[in-house]
Amino acid sequence: MSQVNVTWEGNMKFVGADNNGFKVPMDASDIYGGKNEGTRPMDLMLMSLGGCTGIEVGHILNKMRVAYERLDVEVNGNRVKEHPMVFSDIQMIYRLSGESIPIEKVTKAIQMAEQVYCSAANMMNKVAEITCSIEINGTAYKYEPISPTK
Repeated sequence: MSQVNVTWEGNMKFVGADNNGFKVPMDASDIYGGKNEGTRPMDLMLMSLGGCTGIEVGHILNKMRVAYERLDVEVNGNRVKEHPMVFSDIQMIYRLSGESIPIEKVTKAIQMAEQVYCSAANMMNKVAEITCSIEINGTAYKYEPISPTK
């Protein structure tokens, strides 16, 4: 079982801590009385999605023996206007750099990460449409998931 503790530190600031002692400060926006002393909780959800898929993509590429020098994930989310203001759609951009990175293997790694291994993606895609694109060494590629029959 996963467990975290979230502690109020005054005003609208909270600090989350996991069982390993890693801490994340969170704060509300100024319209709720926040003082910009931490990340907004909804932004943390996008970070979690990027981190989860990034870890899985990196792990899968390592197993495929695909060497890369950089792997970044940009995550952009749009929220609905009414409460609860959940994400309606999320766009992810996977940026890699290195020599001889095959787009087919990157595509397969992303597909496996988002559809099978990343719990955050599997949970969030029940609420929001998640789309992605790929950039390798500055060249943009359209993400086209590989058919299960291939």
